Amino acid sequence: MAVELQAKPDFARTLERFEAWWQCEIVDRPPVCIGVKSPHNRRHAPPKTYASIRERWWDIDHILDQLQAAVEDTTYFADSFPLYFPNLGPDLVSTLFGCELEFAEVTSWSKPVAGSCRDILNLPLRLDSPYWSWMRRAIALSLQRGAGKWITTMPDLHTNGDVLLALRGPQELCLELIDDPAAVRAACDHVTTFYPAIFDDLWRPIEANGQPCLNWVPAPHAGRSYVTSCDFICMISTDMFERAILPSIRREMEFLERNIFHLDGPGALKHLDALLAEPKLTGLQWVAGEGHAPAAMDWIDVYKKAQAAGKCIQLCAANIDDAKQVAQHLRPRGVWFCIGQGYSLEEAQAFLDWTGRWAAGKSL
Repeated sequence: MAVELQAKPDFARTLERFEAWWQCEIVDRPPVCIGVKSPHNRRHAPPKTYASIRERWWDIDHILDQLQAAVEDTTYFADSFPLYFPNLGPDLVSTLFGCELEFAEVTSWSKPVAGSCRDILNLPLRLDSPYWSWMRRAIALSLQRGAGKWITTMPDLHTNGDVLLALRGPQELCLELIDDPAAVRAACDHVTTFYPAIFDDLWRPIEANGQPCLNWVPAPHAGRSYVTSCDFICMISTDMFERAILPSIRREMEFLERNIFHLDGPGALKHLDALLAEPKLTGLQWVAGEGHAPAAMDWIDVYKKAQAAGKCIQLCAANIDDAKQVAQHLRPRGVWFCIGQGYSLEEAQAFLDWTGRWAAGKSL
């Protein structure tokens, strides 16, 4: 895949590193994403005022103006690269089944519309949703304006059980899992039937422009790849998960060439073994969640278990020292370091050099 970016002239090498990472291999060193302080004078798009928060969310032209200014002001070090993540919040897919969205400053949420999961079985897919139409336009405009400047990603597609959560509401869905588990399983299967059509509707124009596939987890791949997930599973037992939700997640994994599961919070850890046993799962992203220990070292057993299952991992460390501590317990193959922002170029380069020595010392 030949993709050239003005702000990232070595992007082809980054693509090679990530492709190796997906396969638990290494080209020269593990992928590293670490934010460095900008040496430039910070540029901003001219400010705008809006009549409502919704209007601000939907102003794609100004969003891309802001992005362009940020790209021109950012140093893309190691394997970081400029991208546009088109975003209307986590419940976007629910709008394809009739939900409306409420917008706040930094997120949005759905208004449940289904009286039961059996009602969901009668809901058709509506790719003419105004929210979906906005997403199509945002991707098309980003591909046009961002040619040679940034990569356009897929949006946040919370699917399977999270669609049911948006359509029903959390309390109602939990109760229905107890009272009518067969209906929940059937509804999850119903919405998952549309997953290929939903995914490809947005992926095709990106693919046609010769760009890799990625999303809010910036791990590019030349073909279909995505972060599989279900935040709802933190609320349910392992038995409920494996009966009602996991079969749909499995179908998504089978459709994708690569996927990394987003496991969110200690409440979801009880499902780790079942997920790691899935042969089509490629990798794991572990997020401790708000209010829990941010240091990766506090969760070393999670990373070790994922590696033992043959999965690649996104290692989200609290800082450079945290990353180094965890690395001593891991194999280099299949590790992707994500360290955060605000480092000097010298600090970032020193860590990058260290990853090369660490990988070599662990026998590539």
